[in-house]
Amino acid sequence: MQRDDRARTVGFWRAVEMLSPSTVPKTDRGGPEADQRVFDLGPDDRTPWDSGHPLTADPLPSHLAWQFTVYGGLYELSSIRTALVRAFGDDGKPPEAGKNGLAAVFALTVDADGFVVENSGTLSTCAWALGRLGDHGPGSADWLDGFEDEAQAFASGLDQLAPPTPERDRPTAFRKAARAVGEQAKAAAIDAAGAGAKATGAAVTTAAATAIGSLAGPVAGGIAGAVAGTFAEKLLTPRPKGATAAAPGAAGPRTPRFLITAGALHEFTAELAAALGVTDVLDPRGIRIQCTKIRVKTAAEAAEQTFLNSFIADDLATVERAVRRGDLGTGLASYLDGAPAGRIDVRDQPRAVVDGVDPAALPRGRWPGAVTRPLVLSQQFAVDRIMADVGTGAGVFAVNGPPGTGKTTLLRDVIAAVLVGRARTLAGLPTPADAFTGQSTRVKITETYSVSVRGLDPAVTGAEILVATAGNTAAANVTAEIPGIGAVAGAEAEATAAGYFTDLASHVLGGPAWGLLAATLGNRNNCGVFAKRFWWGDEAGGARSAADGGTPAPAVLGMQQLLRRAREEPDTADSWPEAVKRFHDAEAVVARLAAERGQAARALRDRPGLETSLQAADHSLAQLGHQESVVRQRIAETQRGQAAASAALDRAAAAHRDHRGDKPGFWVSLSTLFRAGREWEAEHRRLKGLRDQAEQVLGEWTAALARLTAESSDLVRRLREQTAERARVAAALGTATTVIADARNRWPRCLPEPPEPGGDQDAFQLCTPWADPEFTAARNQLTLEALRLHKAFVLGAGAPVRDNLRAAAELLSGNPAVTDGALLAIWQTLFLVVPVISTTFASLPRLFGRLGREALGWLFVDEAGQATPQQAAGGIWRTRRAVLVGDPQQLEPIVTLPTTAQHALLKQYRVTEDWLPDTTSAQRAADRLNRYGTSLPDPVEDGSTWVGAPLRVHRRCDRPVFDISNRIAYGGTLMVYGTASREPYPGRDRWIDVPSVQSGNNWIPAEGDALARLLEELRAGGVPPRDVRIVSPFRDVVAGAKRVARRTFGDGFAAANVGTVHTVQGQESDVVVLVLGSAPHNDRARGWAAATPNLLNVAVSRAKRRLYVIGDRKRWRNQRYFDVLAAALPADAESRR
Repeated sequence: MQRDDRARTVGFWRAVEMLSPSTVPKTDRGGPEADQRVFDLGPDDRTPWDSGHPLTADPLPSHLAWQFTVYGGLYELSSIRTALVRAFGDDGKPPEAGKNGLAAVFALTVDADGFVVENSGTLSTCAWALGRLGDHGPGSADWLDGFEDEAQAFASGLDQLAPPTPERDRPTAFRKAARAVGEQAKAAAIDAAGAGAKATGAAVTTAAATAIGSLAGPVAGGIAGAVAGTFAEKLLTPRPKGATAAAPGAAGPRTPRFLITAGALHEFTAELAAALGVTDVLDPRGIRIQCTKIRVKTAAEAAEQTFLNSFIADDLATVERAVRRGDLGTGLASYLDGAPAGRIDVRDQPRAVVDGVDPAALPRGRWPGAVTRPLVLSQQFAVDRIMADVGTGAGVFAVNGPPGTGKTTLLRDVIAAVLVGRARTLAGLPTPADAFTGQSTRVKITETYSVSVRGLDPAVTGAEILVATAGNTAAANVTAEIPGIGAVAGAEAEATAAGYFTDLASHVLGGPAWGLLAATLGNRNNCGVFAKRFWWGDEAGGARSAADGGTPAPAVLGMQQLLRRAREEPDTADSWPEAVKRFHDAEAVVARLAAERGQAARALRDRPGLETSLQAADHSLAQLGHQESVVRQRIAETQRGQAAASAALDRAAAAHRDHRGDKPGFWVSLSTLFRAGREWEAEHRRLKGLRDQAEQVLGEWTAALARLTAESSDLVRRLREQTAERARVAAALGTATTVIADARNRWPRCLPEPPEPGGDQDAFQLCTPWADPEFTAARNQLTLEALRLHKAFVLGAGAPVRDNLRAAAELLSGNPAVTDGALLAIWQTLFLVVPVISTTFASLPRLFGRLGREALGWLFVDEAGQATPQQAAGGIWRTRRAVLVGDPQQLEPIVTLPTTAQHALLKQYRVTEDWLPDTTSAQRAADRLNRYGTSLPDPVEDGSTWVGAPLRVHRRCDRPVFDISNRIAYGGTLMVYGTASREPYPGRDRWIDVPSVQSGNNWIPAEGDALARLLEELRAGGVPPRDVRIVSPFRDVVAGAKRVARRTFGDGFAAANVGTVHTVQGQESDVVVLVLGSAPHNDRARGWAAATPNLLNVAVSRAKRRLYVIGDRKRWRNQRYFDVLAAALPADAESRR
């Protein structure tokens, strides 16, 4: 792909993101005790922050407060398609039914006192971009440029309504400009209203420019900021005497001198839409309020749901600029370019898998854990190939992980491999301080205190591991598992004995941890919490516990105190030389054990060739023996022929000799008139000819005998050599067989031996290559020694680590004084201490946006099948190596932009349909790149789909759930059943058949009754509520199921254990209840749920022990994939029709 093609692809992604608004929440009045309520606000309604509103009539507990998210200018998502088709042309595709909902032109957050929460004002990128279609248009290079300034000005204008501060109370140029702009803009809007939205917007823009130009300087950001400023100024401007006051009663620091009324919000909405030029295009109207109970301590922070726009659009602009100048790196280049040549299907070529898990390729370290639970073949192959293909270089690697196949387990082993590799580099340093360069940057911490951030030697960098996911929960799950004590089950004592800041890790995690291996960052709150816990610890732990009446807990020293103690009491930390020696000793043990297993691996690798060679030698010997026998026979025949020829020659010679004696004398010749002489002469010549002929024949026999003798000698020589070669091959084969037999005895189930055609494929996949307990324990120990070495490094590096980490704590706490020059060193140092950091795609630009191409070492994208290709682009660009793990056959990315609009943008940017957001994901994009993978039948269309290195052993679900998942999504052959035998479990898998009755929505009350009976049955059977998960494809079914579950198991269960299928990927439960719902007439809803196998695959594969399905069996079993479900589950006898 050429540079322009790549840049157009990224530009297309950016356009998609800017035109993909988040939908606003649906109205929900909730009950009296509901924590959240959503309702529409009419122009004459009382706002909920007004003291007279019914919502605030009942006071909340002192630690809670209401917060209000205002969504203004609601419009249908279908309007986006209409606008884009009008601009780009129709692609002929009908509008799709699934892409509906409401978006908003703007949002802001109001606190319980009626103030706007600072920085909460959000302008819709979609509305802004659509408003520019007319004047700028998609053909213009700057169509989507300039939004950042516009949005900042918009937020700043509304910030005038935030709680007062000395800075905000002072008159500013902005406030003066906004007032002037507002007066002229309002007048222009009224004058042009009759000409329609476009004319109104143009007139307002012109008026704004005129007003701004008359002042000392422009208002940064343009028209939206001016309209927001005008809105604020109108509310802040004192009313004339006699006018009705809008502000509430007694004045005070938390009492606004204004009231944001419903009428003012509606007026602001109309003015903003007109200014943007979208009144006609989107027909935005109305105000929706989301009321949420929050903790008082977070009341000054805008709730995340106020964000209407893509978090990555700006970052994609940065990446696009980099791509245009050729600064894109190996990983992003391959990600954009597509499939490589020479794919190897690991199912068709098992020998490639065996070669790929050779002990020489096995990473020296592994994740510490039970030596009896190592990785199975496909997991180890993926780990080894990751380290071989991208570990020492750069690029992208994809792992296909069907449900229950151990994706997180695999990633942990890659983490261990990276840690050990970095430890090997650190061990080569004379002292820890030698990891840092002489270059430094001052970073201001307070007005009177700053630190010097030191750069790092490039040799010790590149092992940073960034985990990115689509959601906060998924990110937290990954990085909570890694340091949690459960992650080292079976090796807890050894892991905690390594002492990798264990107490601090538990404090950071908020639960038992074995080491400070990972941090969950992402949103600002997570960053702040981590920074506080990591740097400052919990010195008051004991006192607080005692005050609470509990057992006094020891104080937890933060990293600051740990570094200080190491400096003041050096004997409390391991010495650097000792840590290096321990690491090298452990590495030597692993190398020796690897070499031993390497002999068996070579024997295993060589045996097929030796067997072939032996067969070839036997065949060659048989051929040579046969040839030599034939030659011997021919020699005998030739010898007989030679003897006969020799005798014939003797006779001919004798006859010729005797005839010479009979030559007639002169007188005899004369007496016969010389006739006798002539006759004798003729006979003499005849006899001589016979003699010569016999002599020639003998010569021919002799030559033939010589040739045969030579051939016989050569054959004898070749036989001798081939016999020797066969003996050598047989000896080598015997040795290999002995080595293999010995290895089988020593390391059972650890030798990866490909089965013969038609053999036991399952046993091959279930083997744990070279992971015998001795070797596994040694690799465990090496990883733990690598961590001890890291700890010795951190505590022994002195000021460079201390100052860099202090700056890191400031950075994560939101200190804006951290400069770009210091940023990379800060992150690299933090990753040296905390090897794995997770974030969401949404937060990645905020955290790492100032880092450039390949600044960090590794990117792990978890659940990459749920991510759009563009979500991963920024992370791939900033890292040298990217590993994407996911499954295209589970939940797909959620894309709000209508499909027809996507096609319009594809056409405009001249991008192939391979990148259509609706049909691809980051996982599919990465799968295309993998040389190693397999082809799966496409479950929706004819043909096949290439997926990256597949994980094949499923170890979560019992049958029949395993078989259902394998059949509907993986052709029935990809996954191998590996679930260990377990104790019997109460109940039985079944389909509880509930014939549908008329219903206004997807919730069927009779299914609720069946659910209630089933929950009582489970409780009576001793199944704990925590082990039950209730899911449905539909939100209204979930709402009904929550009501039922609340009656049986309480509010906590209903809140945590009941949800849509989209909320449970990555989770598992002993019991899953799938409540199908859907009204009898609603074939469209059932068709949507059955459009692909993904939704059903996720739903059923969460169930470890029992799966219950509640729904109309007759209607659902006619749907694709659900027919497999119906065939696998018996119908409940009590309700079968």
